[in-house]
Amino acid sequence: MPATLPDPFSSLSGFDEETRVHAGYRFDNHHRGGNDEGVIQQTLSGAAFFEDGAGRKLVPAGHAMLFTHHEPSSYGYPPEVIEPYRLRYVSFRLLGLRVWFDRLRGEFGAVLRMAGKGEASDLLREIGRRLRTRTFRDRFQEAELLHQLLVALYREQVAATQIRDPIEYGYHFLRDNFRSPINLKEVAERCGVSREHFIREFGNRFGEPPGALMRRLRLEQAQRMLSATQVAVQDVAIACGFADANTFCRAYRLRYGTTPGTARSLKPIT
Repeated sequence: MPATLPDPFSSLSGFDEETRVHAGYRFDNHHRGGNDEGVIQQTLSGAAFFEDGAGRKLVPAGHAMLFTHHEPSSYGYPPEVIEPYRLRYVSFRLLGLRVWFDRLRGEFGAVLRMAGKGEASDLLREIGRRLRTRTFRDRFQEAELLHQLLVALYREQVAATQIRDPIEYGYHFLRDNFRSPINLKEVAERCGVSREHFIREFGNRFGEPPGALMRRLRLEQAQRMLSATQVAVQDVAIACGFADANTFCRAYRLRYGTTPGTARSLKPIT
């Protein structure tokens, strides 16, 4: 393997559980290490503060802060809090996980929900246990568990939007389930709002109606399957959430100006 290929496998830098009790606990990330070092710091009890260009936020129990070293942010013990701040953190080289880390913060901010009893919290404890007992199988398992942790955090944020913001929850639900034979009435019911309200607010928020998003995601997935596989058109239709091949072919022709079979026959031979 050429030595110039980048290493995509993230690796652990540290893990610990600490208790802080006074305002002297403060870190300025701008003056720490390199910007490829990521940190997930969970509040077990009490609270911390996190401050960046978006302002200052408390990080209470059931939440976590995500940050990198060498970024313009800071965190520490809030002077208005009297309870000890108990925390659990993991630090790691981002490398191939940077896209997940950045996506989490870009969509949900640097302060995220992280329940004390939940999938993400369990994974963080498991990472710490394996690091302390030196029972990681290899560096690939380190990267695997870190990836699972970020996915679990993302899943937890999406689940929280069902109560906090049902329209956003519907957006994530459509992106996660467009391959299933769902309709907008079912999606709206899952979000706890009427179909009409969901369609109106979704279009205002995301710039396209939810039905158009679902159809586009299905067709884009179908186009990839037609290009990359020899799966029968009928099976492509079902796999991508269409009721049948006829419905799929009509939608495909309307969007791409040709039939799925013709699109496949025009695929260049390599």
